[in-house]
Amino acid sequence: MKYASLLFSLMLFSTLLQASVPNPHATYLSGSAAIPNGADGSINVADVKEFRFNYEGGTFNLPFDRITSMEITDKAGVKAHLSALVSWVPKVGKKSGQLLIIRFKGDDGAGEAAIFEVSRPEFQPVEPILEARTGKQVRYTAVDQPDNAAAKADQPAPSASPLVPVTITSAPAGAMVSFWGQPAGKTPVTTKLMPGTYTVQINADGLPTWKQDIVVEPGKPLTVSADLSKSDGATVAVR
Repeated sequence: MKYASLLFSLMLFSTLLQASVPNPHATYLSGSAAIPNGADGSINVADVKEFRFNYEGGTFNLPFDRITSMEITDKAGVKAHLSALVSWVPKVGKKSGQLLIIRFKGDDGAGEAAIFEVSRPEFQPVEPILEARTGKQVRYTAVDQPDNAAAKADQPAPSASPLVPVTITSAPAGAMVSFWGQPAGKTPVTTKLMPGTYTVQINADGLPTWKQDIVVEPGKPLTVSADLSKSDGATVAVR
């Protein structure tokens, strides 16, 4: 009876602890994560093993041990580049949100990144949890604070983005596209990926699953046209 009571107390404490962890609002802007650009959702760090971004249509799961660095930035040059790259307009709060850049290792060990817009006041409560889960410190660069305002003026413009546009179409249209089992949207869909090899899976009701590897090369946008009536019916074009 004594041990049963102790076990119940531990389970209750764990449940209350997870319930007390806030889920800050975030918007996925760009990167190599299998998330539609512009997806609104929330960050969930209650699980001890993986980072989660919950959005309408799916959940992106990333094991904490694959995260290599985390950065909060307010660089005007980075924001301007994202605005041009993905037509981004800040959505978080009355003022422009700050950018949370999470760098991580992909399934093949290659470096990847996910860029979110977050509100700093909402993000701050989960920051120490993220640091504890990953063993990495969240770095702040060029954030709007009096002590670094002068340094911001001397920062060079960011280099060209390594992300490559990838457009996926299908016949028939409206099929669900997934990367690593994570939904990216329905065809036709365009996303931006880091260079590397990706396994693309396309599903449509009543048709066989279409699955192939694609190679994304630096500076070479891709268009993948899939004929869902054939498992290997695809054309990959460089634009």
